[in-house]
Amino acid sequence: MSAATWHRHPTTAAPRLPLRTRLRHLTETVRWAPAPYFEGTARQRLQYVGYLLGSVLVWTSGSLVVLAALGRALTSF
Repeated sequence: MSAATWHRHPTTAAPRLPLRTRLRHLTETVRWAPAPYFEGTARQRLQYVGYLLGSVLVWTSGSLVVLAALGRALTSF
């Protein structure tokens, strides 16, 4: 078969998984990810510091969002 006679069949994209399944996969990925340690090369230590700072920022901002929503809900009464 030559390139001139080869007919490509149309491909369809894989269907997206349901949100619950995607969240379960994300949870399993986070749960079984190896814990970072402050050891090794300077690059590995810098990655650990970045992980630590990122975690602090995410947890702090997430907490502030939840507290703001709770405060708004309590003041609406």
